[in-house]
Amino acid sequence: MKNSLCFVFAASLFAQQQQQQGGRAGAQAQAAAPVTGTASIAGKILDPASGTPVKRAVVTVEGETRQARTAKAMSGDDGSYVVKDLPKGKYWITAEKTGYLRGSYRGRTSGGYGDPVEVADGAAKSGIDISLPRQGVIAGRVIDEAGEPVERAMVQAVPLRKTGGRGASASANTNDLGEFRLTKLPPGNYRIVASRMQDRAQILVDRVPGKTAMAEAPTYFPGTTDAASATPVRVNAGEERTGAEIRLQRSTVVRVAGRVAGDLPAGNRGARISLRVTGDMAGFRGGFMAGNDSPVRQDGSFEFQNVRPGEYALTVTSMDRGGPKTMGRQTIVVGQQDMLGVSVTAATPPKVDGRVRADGEPPFAFGKVDITLQPSGTVREFGPPATAKTDDNGGFSFPAVSRERQTISVKASAGVIVKAVYAAGQPLPGLDVDFSVVTGPLEIVLSNKPATITGTVEGTSPDAPRVAVWAVPDGEPLTIEAWSTKKVRVPSDSPVFTLDSLRPGSYRIAAFEDVESDALNDPGLWEQFKARTAAVKVGEGESATVKVRLIEARETEGR
Repeated sequence: MKNSLCFVFAASLFAQQQQQQGGRAGAQAQAAAPVTGTASIAGKILDPASGTPVKRAVVTVEGETRQARTAKAMSGDDGSYVVKDLPKGKYWITAEKTGYLRGSYRGRTSGGYGDPVEVADGAAKSGIDISLPRQGVIAGRVIDEAGEPVERAMVQAVPLRKTGGRGASASANTNDLGEFRLTKLPPGNYRIVASRMQDRAQILVDRVPGKTAMAEAPTYFPGTTDAASATPVRVNAGEERTGAEIRLQRSTVVRVAGRVAGDLPAGNRGARISLRVTGDMAGFRGGFMAGNDSPVRQDGSFEFQNVRPGEYALTVTSMDRGGPKTMGRQTIVVGQQDMLGVSVTAATPPKVDGRVRADGEPPFAFGKVDITLQPSGTVREFGPPATAKTDDNGGFSFPAVSRERQTISVKASAGVIVKAVYAAGQPLPGLDVDFSVVTGPLEIVLSNKPATITGTVEGTSPDAPRVAVWAVPDGEPLTIEAWSTKKVRVPSDSPVFTLDSLRPGSYRIAAFEDVESDALNDPGLWEQFKARTAAVKVGEGESATVKVRLIEARETEGR
C-alpha cells in the first residue's frame, strides 16, 4: 500500500512538473512567435554580368529591431522571390548562393547590407532586385623545400590595396595533397601568403650549435618571404585562377630578450609584454613568427623565441579596471642575430584631468558631454576605449590613460564641434594626443558655429549602387585621419548632399560609388583622383557649395 501511495504521489508530481514546463514552454513560444503583418517585398535575383536570373538563391529579409520579423525565401527559376506577411517597418534584403558573392539591395560590396526598404501596412513593394555577382576563385597548392605537399597549411588572400590592418578577404587550409581553394573573392589583385599552422611550425625550427636557427616562414606566391616582392594574382568576377603553387621558404629566427625598466606593478602582477609586427602587412604575416606576448617576469626580464627578421613593436601593458593600459612602447628592428639586452621603459599610466569650455562671449550652454579616448596608432592593444563625462562645470578626469597616441572624441549636442584642443596649455594641430609625452591637463574648446558644405553629384542614376560623398582635410602630404574625415550617403534619385558639423579648414570633396571604406583611407587613392575632387575652404560658421563628378567603384577596384 505504501509503495502504491508513493507511486501515485510521484505520478502526480511528474504531471504537475510537466504541466508547469508545458506552461512555460507555451509562454516562451508565444513570446518568441514572430510578429506578422500585411506587407510584402518582391523582386528578382540577377547575375549582373549577363542579366540572367539566379535561381535557388536564398533571400533574407531582416527587420531593424529584434521584434521585427526576419524571413527567408528562395528565388524561382526566373530569379523572382516574394516575402509576405511582413509588419510595417524598414527591412534589409540580402541574397546568397554557393558560387556567388553575397549580394544586397542597392549594395555594391559583398559584405555590406545595402539600402533598407520601408513598407507600410498592406503595401506590396516590387522591383526590389538584387545583383548576385559570381565569385572569384584562386586555387593552387603549397609545397615544402623538397617539393612535398604541405598539409594543414593556412593560405590567405590579402587585397593588394592598403587596408590598414583589415583581415584577409579569404582563407583556407590545404588538404593532404597540399591543395587549397580560396573562394568568395571580389574582383581585385591579391597577395597569396601561406604558412604552416602554429602547432606544426613550432617543431620545424632547425637548431644547430654554432649556427643561426632556421625555420619555415610565411611565404608569398610564388616563393618569397618579402611581401613587397610577391607576385600579385588578379581575379575577375566569376574567374577561377588555378595553378598558384607556393614553395615555402626558410628564414632566420632569433631570440629577442631584455628587461623592462621603470614603474611596474608590485611583483609585476598583471604586467605583460607583446611583440607585434609593424607595417601594412602586420595582420597577414601568419604563423608563430608574426607576434607573441608573455608575462613580465618578477625581475622584469622577458624573452621571445623564433622571431624572424623585420620591424616589431615591443609594448608593455598592465591590467586596469578599465581594461589594459599601455605603459611603454619601443620599436625594434630584428636582424640575423639574437637581440639580447633590449631595454623597454615603462611608466605608470597617468591620471589626466581637463575641462571643456564654450568659445565666444558670452559662452553658449552645452550641458554635460561624453569624452572618449581611442588608440589611433597602427599598433593597438585590445581593450575598450576610455570614457569620461563632464561635471556641471565642464570638468572631467581619466584615472589612468594608456601611454600612446589617442584620438579625442567629444559627443555633444547637434551643431556643436570641437574647435581646438590644448594640452598643458599648448595648442594641438588636431584631435590626436600622444600621452607618452603629454600628461598635463587638457582643455577642449567647443564652438556652435560649424562649417557646412553642400553640393550635387553628377553622373548618378536611379539604378546605380550606393553613393557616398567624402570630405578629407586638404594638406601636403595628404593624411587620412578618422577624426578629420566626414562621409555622408547620397540618394541616387536625388544626388544632393550636405556635409555639416565640419571644423573650419580646407577640404577635398569626392563622390564614390559604394566602395569599402578601407580603400578610401589610402592617401594614394585620393592622389590618383585628385583632378576629380573639389577643393573648398570654409571658415567658422561659413558654408560653401560644390559640384563633384561620380567616381565609379570599378575605377577603385584592384587597389
